[in-house]
Amino acid sequence: MKTYEELYIKQRHATVAIRLETILFMEKTGRIITVHVTEGEDICFYSKYDSVMPMLDERFVHPHESYVINMQHIYRLGRQEAVMAGGHKIEMGGRCFGRLKRAYDDFVRNNIRSRFET
Repeated sequence: MKTYEELYIKQRHATVAIRLETILFMEKTGRIITVHVTEGEDICFYSKYDSVMPMLDERFVHPHESYVINMQHIYRLGRQEAVMAGGHKIEMGGRCFGRLKRAYDDFVRNNIRSRFET
């Protein structure tokens, strides 16, 4: 599988490169995806998650039809909500939150293991 360091998106008359590590989460409303980033302005574009997901790596999880979350920037998991760095709160129902929690637990476990193995 090819890995990317940037997400390349097409806007009206330009192509924008967003470094993956700066993406907090993505939020889809209708056909518009808004990329929330650690610094600077959010970036909006027309697309489907099916087109975006192949350009993301294991840090990203798609637990809910409206969200793609960078687990690297989860500050806290509460009762059916993820609190992101910077204070953004993403709320979701039980089934979707369960998918997020399982993915996050695996992500944390794999990151801790890989830090001690090197």
